[in-house]
Amino acid sequence: MADQTGGNPRVAETTSEMEAIVRTEDRDRYVATLFAPAAARPGLFALHAFDLALAEVVRTTTEPQIGMIRLAWWRDSVQGVRENPVAGQPVLAAVAAAALDPALLAALAEAHMDALDGAGLGESGARLFGCGAALLGAEDVGGLAEAGRFWAHASARRRGAEADLPALQRWSFAPVVRPVTALAAVARRDAAGKREPRGAAGRQFAILRHVLTGRV
Repeated sequence: MADQTGGNPRVAETTSEMEAIVRTEDRDRYVATLFAPAAARPGLFALHAFDLALAEVVRTTTEPQIGMIRLAWWRDSVQGVRENPVAGQPVLAAVAAAALDPALLAALAEAHMDALDGAGLGESGARLFGCGAALLGAEDVGGLAEAGRFWAHASARRRGAEADLPALQRWSFAPVVRPVTALAAVARRDAAGKREPRGAAGRQFAILRHVLTGRV
């Protein structure tokens, strides 16, 4: 744990809490993140916990205007989290502890706002993949945004939403971004109509195969 948190007990506690959230809410993300370098995992777990909180707003909102207000709160809070911490909000505390880029996270929140408004469903996935790649130290990764959009659309269809799947090329991603792009590899199973829980053995194998080969 010291390697990931610098020996800070509070940061270690926050990291453990975000890891638990991701493991419980999206086993695919949890398994994929385990293949990231140890030093990057706290940031990735915080990123995924933040994105899951945004996605829950979109998924559970019955009044779009209320949902927009909630998403705007997340966007504004994450932009000022370093100067004005929000008491009792562990996800924002984790984001601050991991020193994630507030501008990138605000853009991710705005992408979810667009999805709630009925436009740009896949952009939240593109933004998430971009944030994850930046955290892992990768820039200008070809096909990254398209893979993120494919994953977002496949995830929406998995939940029963009507979402057309964009074409996904047979890209091969570099090792540095595979803990993120592995989600697109496992999304192919959803696109193929496989009905299985997140984290199922077949999905874990798809993640491992992607980590080893880079192919989607």
